[in-house]
Amino acid sequence: MSRAGVEWAKLMLLDQTLLNEETEALDPELYRNASALHRGLPISGMIHTLGEGSFRLDLVPEQGRRNVNQLSDDDWREVLDQAHVPEEYWDELIDCFQDWVDKDDAHRLNGAESEDEFYDDRGYEVKNAPLDTVDELLLIKGFSYELVFGGQGYEEDDPPLTGIAQWLTAWGDGKININTATREVLLTLPEIDEWMVDEIITGRAGVDGTYGTDDDGWSSVQDVLAATGLPNSFGSQISTTERRFIRVTSIGEVQGVQTGIWAIFRMDNQGLIPVFWREEPMD
Repeated sequence: MSRAGVEWAKLMLLDQTLLNEETEALDPELYRNASALHRGLPISGMIHTLGEGSFRLDLVPEQGRRNVNQLSDDDWREVLDQAHVPEEYWDELIDCFQDWVDKDDAHRLNGAESEDEFYDDRGYEVKNAPLDTVDELLLIKGFSYELVFGGQGYEEDDPPLTGIAQWLTAWGDGKININTATREVLLTLPEIDEWMVDEIITGRAGVDGTYGTDDDGWSSVQDVLAATGLPNSFGSQISTTERRFIRVTSIGEVQGVQTGIWAIFRMDNQGLIPVFWREEPMD
């Protein structure tokens, strides 16, 4: 069932013939979802029944997340602040990350290269190259499971760490799809204020102010800049329709037993190419 869900997702992404009056008449939900995807919008909670089973689909343009390999030091500060990481840890975390991805062996002031005791004890060297997946953060000095995926704060009285993995990706050109990014992701963008984020999220409902209709989503970067007052230079950091990379979550169920597939596809002239795939039973 979960694999059938992935095939259904591929159909909606690739088959332009779904966007016609016949499809709309026969299956309005399929038409509406296919149309939204082609406009760079996310699909969440789509359920389809097949025989005795069913699948539940989420399809989200991956560039609703920040590209971890393209974060500046200022970007990292915003990310760590959103994650409830105490400020005294920021410099070490940022420097250790930058030492992991840069091409040389010269460590930053608060960083760590391969000769550091942390890596020596674990028997591996600093990569000196970009991350292939967000999970790779766990290999970097200072990046605990709790920091990456959420959990107990640094001190007993600290608020829980919310987990930075949910806001990050290793794919895409670094531009943020303004129609799919969560509030937390938008707040990690330097120069942006909370009221601007509220304006962006409200504007996704379109002119009619109702979600799930044909006018959903921002249609242009210039509209976003005009509504928020952000400078034109900010436009180079955002997109409204980017969907080259798509995150597909398909949960299949038969008689109460569930299995999930979490996949990321790259769309190009060759079709849909899987760049990440995880499949496992669900408890």
